[in-house]
Amino acid sequence: MSIVDRIPGLKGTGSHRAHDRIAELEELVGQLREENVVLLNRQAAADDFFVIQDQYATDLEAELAQEKRAHAATRADLDVRNRWVADLEGRLADAERRLDIRKLAETAAERTQEMPAITPVVPLHQSPQAKTPSWAKTD
Repeated sequence: MSIVDRIPGLKGTGSHRAHDRIAELEELVGQLREENVVLLNRQAAADDFFVIQDQYATDLEAELAQEKRAHAATRADLDVRNRWVADLEGRLADAERRLDIRKLAETAAERTQEMPAITPVVPLHQSPQAKTPSWAKTD
């Protein structure tokens, strides 16, 4: 390396240096354009990705809303069925209570049934169940 290489002002003529500088700048501009194209392609790919992700999120939100509606309908149906079962259980309990009352009434009626009347009707003192006092015996 010579001293001319170390001092930029001594290197070649001015017009030659300007052409070199323009060439360097044009090369730099070309590299920047290539980088810019790469970055714009990456940005477009990222935009496409985000559009796809946004559509996916929108689809998932729609499915979630549909599932929530289905869940609410199922919950309402379950509530209706639970009320129906509770009503049937209440009816069954009422029927069992009535049956128990009938059984008790029939049992009470069986215990208190009147004895069949003896034909012919006899006076009470002549009834076979009547006890005759010892002083009234005539034998």
